Amino acid sequence: MAILCASLFNSCKKSNDEIIIPPVDQTTTTPVGSPVGTATHKLIDEKGGQLSSSDGILQIIIPAGAIDVAKDISIQSVTNQLPGGIGNAFRILPHGEQFKKPVTVVFNYKKENLAGTLPEFLDIAYQDIEGTWLAQTKSTVDKINRKISVTTTHFSDWGYFKSLTLTPQEASVEPGGSVDLKITTLFPFVDPDDVPAGQPAIKILRTPRELRPDEIKNWSYSGDGILISRGSQAYYTAPDDEPDVNPETVVANINMHRKGQFMLVSNITVLAGHNVVYLHVDEDYKKPGNNGSCMLYMYGSFGNDPGVAKRSVKINGTTVETDLWTPGIIRCRIDREISGAIEIAANNKTVARSVLRKYSGNFLYERFHGGKANSGSSNALKETTEFKIIYRGFGSPRPANIDPVFQQNPIAAFGTRADYTLGGAAAVTTPGACATTTSVSLTAASGILLLNTISGSTDTRLQCEVKDIAGGIEIRIEFRVVNVITGVRVQRTNCNSSSLDTPKPLEVSLEGFNKKPIDLAFTENGTLVLKGTSQLKSGNMASGILIEAWDGTANPSHYQTDGLLPATFINK
Repeated sequence: MAILCASLFNSCKKSNDEIIIPPVDQTTTTPVGSPVGTATHKLIDEKGGQLSSSDGILQIIIPAGAIDVAKDISIQSVTNQLPGGIGNAFRILPHGEQFKKPVTVVFNYKKENLAGTLPEFLDIAYQDIEGTWLAQTKSTVDKINRKISVTTTHFSDWGYFKSLTLTPQEASVEPGGSVDLKITTLFPFVDPDDVPAGQPAIKILRTPRELRPDEIKNWSYSGDGILISRGSQAYYTAPDDEPDVNPETVVANINMHRKGQFMLVSNITVLAGHNVVYLHVDEDYKKPGNNGSCMLYMYGSFGNDPGVAKRSVKINGTTVETDLWTPGIIRCRIDREISGAIEIAANNKTVARSVLRKYSGNFLYERFHGGKANSGSSNALKETTEFKIIYRGFGSPRPANIDPVFQQNPIAAFGTRADYTLGGAAAVTTPGACATTTSVSLTAASGILLLNTISGSTDTRLQCEVKDIAGGIEIRIEFRVVNVITGVRVQRTNCNSSSLDTPKPLEVSLEGFNKKPIDLAFTENGTLVLKGTSQLKSGNMASGILIEAWDGTANPSHYQTDGLLPATFINK
């Protein structure tokens, strides 16, 4: 295996031992994000003030004297088009507002946001009018309170992101198996000290580039396997037997001018044989009998129960409650978020290892209700829902010889949610001797629905079933929110009269994809993406709001040429 590894790396080198660096995509522009959820507002005057986003992730601090007169300041969550972006981006309004004194923009990050990176490599960026994201070069990181901040004199769309990443951060392999590791950045300069003097912001690359050899000090590893490195890439081969220290640690040392050590770490678990052949999680912590806990079921060969005092199960180093131990099944009570390497021990000896894998992905559903021409409008009549799907499980299909006695309708994990928005305006004219124009204008309404929540009406719900498939999962989403906007009156005007339809409520849903199988693939950095494509399209659908605008026209009808549009479900 070592000879093979060396051959693979040698094939990426020139004859003079120079490492070949892949070409860098210099594209920096991205689309503009779409509103998600509810905006927050505050009237701030010359005395200054503070405002936070609805989820508390973003905070802006305006000092006294920054503005002359009172202004309505708002923060609107938007779909995140920032490369490497974490969570939602934020639209701070009014856009283009210039301040007499710098305003502070603060992002609050979580421990899990550091997967594959360090706090020093979290950066803040804004999107300019051309669609390019620019990272501020003088950011401040508060690692104790987990905050990153910059100052600015203008508002725009803002987000924070990982500028430098090691993938994978965690991995598991069988004895003798291998893992490819790679370090990438979204900056032309990996070290802020290399930024030319007087340049307050750096253009962010849309596609990550590999680090150059001079940007890496070295790779280090002291385990029982083999590590071969070349520049930004390394190739790990696990030992043939379980190592004494497990998981094993691979470290990449980044070359920075500043004082301190900047190390990115990948933890690789070498699985001890095939003792755990399958596992799944009952995520329904609300279920009677689960008593607020999720239930982890593991199938394999564990031996007889050694007794409560002599058995233990640890996940990512944390001991979890084991309430069932048989030779073939172990059941544990776990919290709603834990994941990582599993160590099963009996009589102070490890008898099995596995990994409770966790993946998450963000997907965007869009459905236009105003026809093809209206879909290009900046205020198009549409519904938009961002789905965040979280999965915990084995990461591969259930073996045919395993009968999951306790598995019933597996669902997505805690944190799965839908952020929806309905709004916009449209006016559609039906041709004829006395043409009829049908129009409506909606003030945008937004909201959030959490997994397995029934809110206000039994017709309002978000459910997501999950099934393990090769290389990913199959999901089936059921989503509907009724009465998002009530009392809507569609106006109809022709050459003779004008009238308003009977008031009606409007809803959002997943029409076109509701309860239909959608295949998602795992990626090496722990995310979920659509499997084999970047976009799904439904069949052409009529507007659920303005459908009558196209009734009664000749063939081929105006309805066919301007009314029917597919809904889309895309990677965000």
